Amino acid sequence: MKLGKILLITGNPGKAQELCSASGLSLDHRGIDLVEIQSLSALEIGHHKALEALSKLSDADRSTYDAVLTDDTSLAFKALNGFPGSLIKYCLEALGTEGLVRLVEGQAKIATASCCLSLGLTATNEVVQFEGRLQGSLKQPAGTEGFGWDPIFFPIGSSQSFAQMSAEAKQQISHRALAVQKLVDWLEQP
Repeated sequence: MKLGKILLITGNPGKAQELCSASGLSLDHRGIDLVEIQSLSALEIGHHKALEALSKLSDADRSTYDAVLTDDTSLAFKALNGFPGSLIKYCLEALGTEGLVRLVEGQAKIATASCCLSLGLTATNEVVQFEGRLQGSLKQPAGTEGFGWDPIFFPIGSSQSFAQMSAEAKQQISHRALAVQKLVDWLEQP
């Protein structure tokens, strides 16, 4: 589907940079205060956020942008039945990366990173979603690149955390890259 301009809704410059770089799209971005419902499902949160972002667009924005795009990530710990999931941002703020790893001390340190991109179409208020998932393990923080929980997430088959990888290496395998590829494929459909 051919769309003109897309407005990325995020206050996180790291997400904006990764999305633009990974997708090859030229995205305008800005932070808009949105109510984030509490759920372990990034799909549910993303759907709600995209609809709310659409409802907050001005008439000028609706004539400028064909869509809004939100990005919701989660980190689900197998030992905690999927917690913290989409609540990872708040748990990270409260506990830090080392505290997150301590949550699963003495248990399996398997985690699933996921990214849900929700595209809200301004013409129809329809929301189309694209999800990428990546399995990994949790270890003590290592590395200084990236942002958020990157220092403790080690993708399966990698001896490096996301924070030890170059931005290019991370973009080739990350949960966000997988979701972005699905978005790009959808945008390229006739």
